[in-house]
Order: sequence, then structure tokens, then C-alpha cells
Amino acid sequence: MPRRKRSSKKEESGRKKRTRSRTRKKWTLDMKTVVPEVSKRVIESLGLDYIGIDIDSIKDLIEDIVSSIAEQRATKPSIDSLVSNIIRNKQLILKAIAAKLLQREDLTPEQVEFIVSYAPEIAGRAAPKLYPLAKKLGLDHVIDTLRYLWVRYGRPTPVECPYCGFRAVTPDLRCAVCGAQVSERDLKERIGFQELLEELAGRSPVAALEAVSAGFVLYDGERLWPPSAARSLSFYIEIYLNRSERELLERAARARITG
Repeated sequence: MPRRKRSSKKEESGRKKRTRSRTRKKWTLDMKTVVPEVSKRVIESLGLDYIGIDIDSIKDLIEDIVSSIAEQRATKPSIDSLVSNIIRNKQLILKAIAAKLLQREDLTPEQVEFIVSYAPEIAGRAAPKLYPLAKKLGLDHVIDTLRYLWVRYGRPTPVECPYCGFRAVTPDLRCAVCGAQVSERDLKERIGFQELLEELAGRSPVAALEAVSAGFVLYDGERLWPPSAARSLSFYIEIYLNRSERELLERAARARITG
């Protein structure tokens, strides 16, 4: 009688995997029942009702999370275990909720504060949407925080807007946060233009005279430069000189040259 062939370790492992796979399929979750209950428990545990979050607001998010947890379980998870698993990853769920809130047209003061507090990276990138809402709601402390988050996580420029205070003025003099078209007069006042002209003349009289001849200077967020410096600057705004500014700059440059 022929000997029975021994199963290899690989075959045994394959049978075990198939057995576990078959075991998983023996149970299913009734999502229509589970998701609302888990959503309700999560809202209560995290105090989300305070910011107007209800079951309908997060049921899609909770369903995705529950499905993901269930796929990794060999045994059917209880409501308690599902809720506990979600609460353990509180920061992730709060950021996801903040992202969903941002899809709304209008937000309450509590919702704006929630987004800024629990999803700072998202808030920083969303400053163009959150700033007008915070301004309308009178949330000055939130606006201060948004300015910091914009610099850290948004798309800041070297030049601060004279109207909203965000570092968001683009080369075409438009603010990327408040949307305002910045006037040269207001920008000059904001940056202390006359003092910067005198600094340019003192630093490089030749560059100052070049700017006088061209009729404009370049501003990089810190200093003024002549037009020929454009190639070496990663960012600049062209600022045109009026008659009195040209006269001031030329006078200061020639005085520097003659010593």
C-alpha cells in the first residue's frame, strides 16, 4: 500500500489561510443598524453635538471606518469595540470631521474654532475660506491663529496684506487670502516705503539711480532693488515711483556719491 504523501508546510499554511478566510465570511455586519449606533456613540463620546454634528453628518465617514475595521477582524466586532477603536484614533477622526465641515457654505463660530483647533494643517491651507467667515463672526482670536497657520501650512508670500494682515500679497498686488486688490499707496504706507528708498540709496547709490531712471523698484518683502536685480530674486513686486519719490531717491543717491 503506497504511503500517504505528507503535506508540505506551504500547503498547510495555504489551508490555514483558506480556513481563516472561510471563517471571516461566516458573519456580517448590519451596516444600517451598526453605523447609526456607532455614530451616535462617537458623537456623545467626543462631544461633537456641541458643534452641530449629527448622525447624518458623519455616517458616511463612520461607515468607511467600520468597514475597514471589520475587514481586519476574524471575529465579529461589537458596537463597544468599534467605538473604542474609533476613539483611540480620536485625532484622525476629528481631522476627518473638520474636512467635512469645510465642505459647507456657512459655519458656526464653534465649527470654525473646531477646525482651527483640531485640524491646524487643514485650517492653514483653507485660510482663504475661513478668514472671511471668522471676520464675519467676529472671531479675532481665530484670525490671529489663522495668520500663523497660513504661514506654516498655506502658501504664504513675503509681503503682508495691508488689509487682512496675512502674508499673501502676490506679484500682481492681489491678496491670496482676502482677495483684495492692494493699491500701491496702501502697500507703500504698510512697508514704510520712504525709509526703504533711503536705505536703497545708502546701500547702493548706483542701483538707486538705475531705479530713478527706470521709474520703478522691486520689493522682495524686505528690501528695495533696482530692475536689473529681477533675475536674482525668487519673488518681487514692482512698485512705481511718483515724482517726489524719484526726486528723494535721486537726491539721496547723489548725496551718497559725493560724500
